[in-house]
Amino acid sequence: TDLQEPLLPSQENGNAEQQPAARVATDKDIVLKLCSKQVILNHNVFLTLLLDVMYGISDSLWSGTVFAAYLKRLGGEQNGPVGDIEAVNGLAVLFSALPVGYLADKYGRSIVITAGGALFIVTAICHASIMEWIGTDDNLDPKKTDVAMVLLAIVMGMWGIGGGIVSGPCQALYADSTPAGDRSKYYFYVFVCYILASCLGPIISIILFQTIGDDWDLSNLRTIIYVGLGLEMMNAVVMMFFDDKKALDEEEEEGETTVNANDGEARDVAAESNGGVATEDCENGERNGEVQALVSGVEEEATAAELLKKRQKWIPYIVFAASVVMSIGSGMTVKFFPLFFKDEVGMSPTEVQIVYVIVPIVMVMCSGLGTSLSSWFGRVQTTLLLEISGVSCLYVMVFFKGYLDTHPFVLVPIYVARTALMNSPYPLQESILMDFVPKDERARWKSLESISQFGWCGSAALGGFFSDRW
Repeated sequence: TDLQEPLLPSQENGNAEQQPAARVATDKDIVLKLCSKQVILNHNVFLTLLLDVMYGISDSLWSGTVFAAYLKRLGGEQNGPVGDIEAVNGLAVLFSALPVGYLADKYGRSIVITAGGALFIVTAICHASIMEWIGTDDNLDPKKTDVAMVLLAIVMGMWGIGGGIVSGPCQALYADSTPAGDRSKYYFYVFVCYILASCLGPIISIILFQTIGDDWDLSNLRTIIYVGLGLEMMNAVVMMFFDDKKALDEEEEEGETTVNANDGEARDVAAESNGGVATEDCENGERNGEVQALVSGVEEEATAAELLKKRQKWIPYIVFAASVVMSIGSGMTVKFFPLFFKDEVGMSPTEVQIVYVIVPIVMVMCSGLGTSLSSWFGRVQTTLLLEISGVSCLYVMVFFKGYLDTHPFVLVPIYVARTALMNSPYPLQESILMDFVPKDERARWKSLESISQFGWCGSAALGGFFSDRW
């Protein structure tokens, strides 16, 4: 299948398309004034971008490096508990993904998203209460450890369900609210909002570490997690305002319209040929020959288009399978990189968080480069190029581990490049998926896609098992 279509509409139809008329706001839009300019955004598009910014800040503040270090400290400096609790989070996504997607498609995305906001509030309160009950290094009761791990696993399962709603029905409603021809661009906006916001979480944690103490102890880690959980409550408020009625009314697929138009042209020409009156035998014969050639060419194009359409049905399945495979592979490593920097390289909390401030910035740069390259090489080809380059960086880290562990100024740039390259194709992959999935099935496909997180979390449990033994 040829997927080398441009990301933006063609500008070959004259000056009228090159300079479109100014967009007029409707009751589905929100009008913003930025730097004396008026910006019109669809209601759900604006809320999704806002949620991505806030979710990126809160998620990067507490659920990555800080919570992994907290679990390892609580678990007696073992990696196993980190992987096990991540596996529980993935199981929650696995068992809730399809029901959540089905309910969103049947009863409405906004209803499910609102329920997800309520779940965020309950989960944040439960999480904070459990950590308050656990205590700190000074008053930690070793007898509580096992029970504490079970409670934290349950609460992380609840976070998994909520996160599945953000990545499933929220994104499906976002797709419903964006024009089909521009989805790569709109998903690039989502990617940029979330990733750049992910810089702010580590920056906030750096400020907090410098204020309360730059150490990996339970008290400091718990304080930062509390701040992150407070921000999660704000995410819940935003989730209450999504509205299915603000989504766009999509037209038929562009490819089908083109084929139907060609068929109609062939029928009109054929009818004119059969019903026309010949004035001269020679001219009539030439005209009939031209008509037959035109009809034959259109029929071949229609047959090819029908074959292409059948092949395109497999595209969502291929994208999903690729996502699962990549998730299984990355899960064994990604969650343990902060702990690797902490224990193997000997970095302080601030130093580790600086790495995670740099990563999102480089990731956005790579994603923008990928979006530009895709207009030349195609979305699939560009995705493969970026991901192969990222995997190559990971192999460099493995084969040259002895040298890199003692030279962090060389190690960190390689890790940053690896992470940026592996994650930058997200806008391209999402645009491919949403372009080839029917509108009434998008929430289910987005929820099904979130099942790949189970592969990520399941392999994280396996990674914790291996890292404790080797």
